[in-house]
Amino acid sequence: MRLRALVAGVVAFLVAIGTTVSLGAPAAAAPAGCPKIYVLAVPGTWANGVSPGILGEITSGLGAETRVQFVGYDATAFPWEKAIYGKSKAQAVANTKGLALTMLRKCPGTKIALTGYSQGADAAGDVASEIGSGRAEIRPGQVAGVVLISDPRRSKRDNLIGPPLGGEGSGGPRLDGMGWVLPRAFTICEPADLYCNVPRDYFITRIVGYLAETSDPTPSQIGQYQAEAGAIVAELLTLGGPGQIVEELSNRRAREQITEFNRFLQSGSHGNYAAFQVRPGVTAVQWAHRYLAGLA
Repeated sequence: MRLRALVAGVVAFLVAIGTTVSLGAPAAAAPAGCPKIYVLAVPGTWANGVSPGILGEITSGLGAETRVQFVGYDATAFPWEKAIYGKSKAQAVANTKGLALTMLRKCPGTKIALTGYSQGADAAGDVASEIGSGRAEIRPGQVAGVVLISDPRRSKRDNLIGPPLGGEGSGGPRLDGMGWVLPRAFTICEPADLYCNVPRDYFITRIVGYLAETSDPTPSQIGQYQAEAGAIVAELLTLGGPGQIVEELSNRRAREQITEFNRFLQSGSHGNYAAFQVRPGVTAVQWAHRYLAGLA
């Protein structure tokens, strides 16, 4: 009885002084026009927002609660184009993060999804890695999912969809991996695609990939560059000491890998993801589309 009287007295006092007692504030409604999922799709080299290549198929018809934005950037690779590879990719990374942050500031409840192909997968994967390892303004919990197609920095630690592979990406694996985003991040690589599946003993090809990645060094990536350079040298030395380095970099070995790379380019495997099956009867494009559609 005393407790009831005390509670009644407190309530009467609060009412008397005009205080409103709230037992639970209602959830704030999302601003008008905010999607549940915001997919940022980064096209590959020589593609753009007007002609996004296979990403157009992957991101079409994802549902009413999903909004798709193709990330514009130079998408070039050589010095005589708009930008060399390293600078072009850095632009894609910056533009992807900028679009994501703009959406999240307007729509805090929206979740981000990332997808990319080739150079675009390189950039989208770097963004996912930054977020997953806590190096970005975006929190890992704000990322709904990631799908990378032919990622030049694919790692054996990544969640691979499709047959097992012996190599890794031509640019070397990301130093920090995907961090907290890893359970929701997936990578797809056609086995014959040397951009994402370079045998570890193809040192010339790996060095070329390394030089592409470092063609316009980003200060925040210095640790990554040093780690990949160190890995290449350490593996060469492990094979047989300094003499093995000379052998691997010899004209004979260089010609072998140039020949193999030319075969790869002529095979069309890098552009074969609409036909490449990651599951019986399911192509890479179909799997990626279904995964992104299921996020909403």
